[in-house]
Amino acid sequence: MSTLLNDWCIFCEGKAYFDKSHFLALFKVHSSLPEITKALSYFPQADSLVLRVNEVIQAGTLEDNLYLCSTIESSDFELLQKAKLWLQAQASFCKALGDDELYRICQRAKLLYGSKDQFNDYDKLAVPSNWVLELVGDQVRDCMLLNTEQEYALFEALYGVAADYYLAWYMGQPLIKLDFDFRSYFDFWRLGGIGYLSKDKFFVCRR
Repeated sequence: MSTLLNDWCIFCEGKAYFDKSHFLALFKVHSSLPEITKALSYFPQADSLVLRVNEVIQAGTLEDNLYLCSTIESSDFELLQKAKLWLQAQASFCKALGDDELYRICQRAKLLYGSKDQFNDYDKLAVPSNWVLELVGDQVRDCMLLNTEQEYALFEALYGVAADYYLAWYMGQPLIKLDFDFRSYFDFWRLGGIGYLSKDKFFVCRR
């Protein structure tokens, strides 16, 4: 019986073609270390990719969830400290790219902790969080190492782990020639953090 991993292997070997969305669940279905190692063996920097993907998988659970959710417990203070570092990473990136407006927004934003219910519709609005995501996403696409169908499909599979672009870029960072601290996002995510940037606040809550 064919498995998603088998499909992935023949796709990477050029023996068959699949739309990249076919592999959205690749690392949710095949999440053991040997399976992750096999899936990533087709790419340069494979060892680094395996370490990152396995690190993320081990930091979360799929139990009763459609996407991977973090399982690490932390205090509110620790979560806010990681949120601050993540916000600083965004500010530094915006400054480096010369986006003064977003840099100033990140710089002056005040941390505000609350419950998830308070922010349920926040990410649906046209807000600085989405502007920064678009800015980073454009740079990631311009700085991908291979620009092959297999690489695009890999990032689709990485996104499918948690439906999270920043987390996908953290896992796939060895294939991105971009000076950006995605680890600060992973450290925030693994504590269950969600952050929404407004024009003067960085709202933080738990998943």
